[in-house]
Amino acid sequence: MSRPESEISVADLERILDARKSQAQNLVKRRDALHKELAEIQEQLQGIVGTEVTIKKSGAKRGRPPGSGKRGPGRPRGSKNRGARPKNELSLRDVISELLSKSKKGLTLEELTPKVVEAGYKSNSSNFSNMIYQNIYNSEGIVKDPETGCYSLVQE
Repeated sequence: MSRPESEISVADLERILDARKSQAQNLVKRRDALHKELAEIQEQLQGIVGTEVTIKKSGAKRGRPPGSGKRGPGRPRGSKNRGARPKNELSLRDVISELLSKSKKGLTLEELTPKVVEAGYKSNSSNFSNMIYQNIYNSEGIVKDPETGCYSLVQE
């Protein structure tokens, strides 16, 4: 049994394809403009709040087929995309060392945490002071004074 010939010509298919390509290009331009606008808004929010702001979505997830959550292929159940990882010029360890080198008497963990943020270090951590503590704990060049609880650089 043979198939009947298609009623659409090659020229018609090419016109449809060109229209779709044009439509896709327009959508990409619009998406890029919205990304730029969203980045500007995020920057303004960060200037007001002082730390990385994440916006939580609320409400029911409508229109998604079952099993099509944010989890990608090969990712464990229950894991979510946390967004883009912030890019910093210096590592957290370098920022901490720089701040401690400027302080003669040393800094406590409570004093160090806001100073790291003020220095411009960005993080999405829900427990940022723990990240700082882990960096201090694993650094050989930083010591804690047991009497004052202040951390300082090892004097050579």
